[in-house]
Amino acid sequence: MDWNLFWTLAIFLTVLAAATLASPFLRGFRPLPSRAGHDVEVYGAQLRELQGDLRRGVLPSEEAASAKAEIGRRLLRAAAERDGAAGPERPSASGRLASVGAVVAIVAACAAAIPFYERIGKPGEADRPLAARLSSDPANMDMRTLVAAAEARLRADPDDGRGWEAVLPVYLRLGRGADAVKAADNAIRLLGSTADRQAMKGEAQVQVASGTVTDEADNTFRRAIELDPANGPARFYLALGLSQRERYAEAVPAWQTIVDAGPADAPWIGPARNALEEARVKTGAKEQPPVASAAPQSGPDAGEMAAAAELSPADRVAMVQGMVSQLAERLKSAPNDPDGWKRLIRSYSVLGDAAKAGEAYASARAIFADGSSERRSLDEFAASLGLGERKATQ
Repeated sequence: MDWNLFWTLAIFLTVLAAATLASPFLRGFRPLPSRAGHDVEVYGAQLRELQGDLRRGVLPSEEAASAKAEIGRRLLRAAAERDGAAGPERPSASGRLASVGAVVAIVAACAAAIPFYERIGKPGEADRPLAARLSSDPANMDMRTLVAAAEARLRADPDDGRGWEAVLPVYLRLGRGADAVKAADNAIRLLGSTADRQAMKGEAQVQVASGTVTDEADNTFRRAIELDPANGPARFYLALGLSQRERYAEAVPAWQTIVDAGPADAPWIGPARNALEEARVKTGAKEQPPVASAAPQSGPDAGEMAAAAELSPADRVAMVQGMVSQLAERLKSAPNDPDGWKRLIRSYSVLGDAAKAGEAYASARAIFADGSSERRSLDEFAASLGLGERKATQ
């Protein structure tokens, strides 16, 4: 690269930027119009309006003559005041000082930019156009570049089933649920239905629903179980769906199966045991038959964490935390959702973050009036998680 050309262009652009920023301060001051000058314009407009009324015949000639004489006298007096005023107003000393200071600051900032860039910049760095980055070695790409490269290839070849299957778990990891659903649909359409593909599609549908196992997601997980009854993620999410619908009598054996399947040191076993214990407590506390059509009432909890851990512990924990964060953000904009607050409190409890669970509980109580059914329901729910004592001290 021609260094002389580079620095010539850099200095030229810096000077141009400094001149553009400083030009308003170098043009001088334009004094505001005097009061007398403003009055002259007003009285002149009144005379023109009066003459128009006289031509249209909406004003008697006697009244018009009297009004014209009065306006004329005022106009002459204002014109005399305007013409007799002293010379143009001058800026005050403080105004001039502020302008000089602004110009000096602009010039100094632009002048300092050149040695600053020379110290930390990399003018010799080779160009890296997007096309070249997308065709580079994947081992040297970051996640965003990898996704961009995969999407570019899929746009060029939308029938690449392996490409859709490869990008599917990446979308899940990034929390792009809608894109993951599309990738799963294409992978299933082009490569056929498997338990893993159906399970990942169901997980994407749960992401889109902010952690709720919807009827659509439930059906997807059931298709995965039909293909592979031992599919871990599908079993976890189906158990989670039962807990969310408060079908605890059915959730108990579902969670028990997961815990019994082990292995005992698996990272999801602890959360699954917590969910099992909760379902047992709820079964003893509430005597109601399973309602197949009941709407989801709870949200991301131990089952969701377990399902996430099944695929890749580190990635799935990050995914679950992202889903919980999305739920917390949604509740900030739409706080009148008691079931949403319950999902958030339970999620923090299962994640082992008692402080955030307590904060969410306190925030929820502040939303709903004391004595309301929503407040009572929240207090009962928090008490079942052991948060009642914490609330009393806040």
